[in-house]
Amino acid sequence: MANKQSIIDASYPIESKVYALIACIGQEQKMKMTSRIKHTGVSLTQLQILHILSEAPKEGLTINQVKKFMVDDSPNVSRAVNKLVDAGHVVKARSQIDQRIVHVQITESGNKTHVDCDKELLALSLGLSEREIKQLYSLLVKI
Repeated sequence: MANKQSIIDASYPIESKVYALIACIGQEQKMKMTSRIKHTGVSLTQLQILHILSEAPKEGLTINQVKKFMVDDSPNVSRAVNKLVDAGHVVKARSQIDQRIVHVQITESGNKTHVDCDKELLALSLGLSEREIKQLYSLLVKI
């Protein structure tokens, strides 16, 4: 964990401290999320792909379409998809219209993993009151 107190105690302008704290807290929360789902064998990038594919049309999406929906701009989407294929969470299928196009579709195993990971992540808490959560949310939306 990062030493947030060193950021708080630093003699930087407050906006610089806010930037540093957001980055620090973001990294801490990402580590907590990663740790929480580690037992599933799925990374956060892979989980994001499963989320996207769970909402996709029946024929699935191409890798480029998946990339467009990604929240986290990851250059490793193709590799992450291949790992999901190896794990049986997604399948690739060539387009019947154009054999150059490959669609990725989520499997039952992928849907189950996606739902299980969601349950794990929804159990995480920031340790703030509901009022504080709403206040933080409204501030973050402004950024």
